[in-house]
Amino acid sequence: MELISYEKALQKESTIYIDVRSPGEFAESTIPNAINIPVFNNKEREKIGKVYTNESPEKARMLGVDLLAPKLPELVRKIKKIAKKYNYVILFCARGGLRSESIGVISEIVGMKLYKLDGGYKSYRHFILDRLEEYDLQSRLLVIHGYTGVGKTDLLYELDEVRMPIIDLEGLANHRGSAFGSIGLDEPTNQKMFDSVLWERLEELNGEKIIAVEAESKRIGISVLPDFFLDAMDDGVHILIESSLKARVNRIFDEYVNSYNQEPELFIDRLLESLSAIQKYIVKRVGKQGYRELVKIAKEGKLKEVVKILLTEYYDPMYKYSQDKWGSFALEIESDNLQKIAKDIIKFMKNY
Repeated sequence: MELISYEKALQKESTIYIDVRSPGEFAESTIPNAINIPVFNNKEREKIGKVYTNESPEKARMLGVDLLAPKLPELVRKIKKIAKKYNYVILFCARGGLRSESIGVISEIVGMKLYKLDGGYKSYRHFILDRLEEYDLQSRLLVIHGYTGVGKTDLLYELDEVRMPIIDLEGLANHRGSAFGSIGLDEPTNQKMFDSVLWERLEELNGEKIIAVEAESKRIGISVLPDFFLDAMDDGVHILIESSLKARVNRIFDEYVNSYNQEPELFIDRLLESLSAIQKYIVKRVGKQGYRELVKIAKEGKLKEVVKILLTEYYDPMYKYSQDKWGSFALEIESDNLQKIAKDIIKFMKNY
């Protein structure tokens, strides 16, 4: 089975990566769009690891052979089905070792041409870290500021519709920047996967004159932006969007109302957890009695009232501080109409 580096694989067309690690390893992080065909399940991997540590590597390998042998026909069939659709089928495990080698060799015996990723996932991870460490961003960033609820993420996609390149950082991180947080979303993207998807998006867009992003702090959910990107945001074109309080409340309510309607009790439980996490900040603004009243109306499912209080008493004062540090913006737009805002931005950015 031929070795191939990730860098060389990038130059190939019609490629697919098959991650033969356990489902647990795959769930934690993998190469974006890779397919998981595990040689061992989570329990089997753990069992082999214990034998390796407590007894000997040789016994661990023999246990691996015993566990793998009955699965081989089905694993090979799965890989063969995928191999028909791609020119380059690249297997990888943690370090490019026995797991990818064992299944790859058997697959080639039955006539498939496969490749093994040199160094496995570990080498891929180092590749991404090295590229982000020395990334040369040749595009300027358009940084969109605005209070919570003005629709910055929706505005990005309005700009995307009129062919302005965008990077949805919160989308990559699978995180929403509000007290409702990740309600209705899957698990937030961990750092390894965030680095990977950010690098891939940058590679798609780097060299474009302008790339639009939301104003973000260093941390988005549980992921952290690389320093070069934060520097590029600082040096970007900064614009401010303002909308009425009514429009902002309605926009946030509309974003979450489906999740509430599907599972009201679960939604309220998670909302109360989120309020508890920022309790001390809300108490500073509205006092203990005000916080108790906020919890009361949250339990009653009065979402619009909760949103309005959080915006005026928590988010707006917090974001005002970060917005004030910019002094003045290159452009300020006040409107509740995102399509109009997008057109105004496109017209303004023709000067850049």
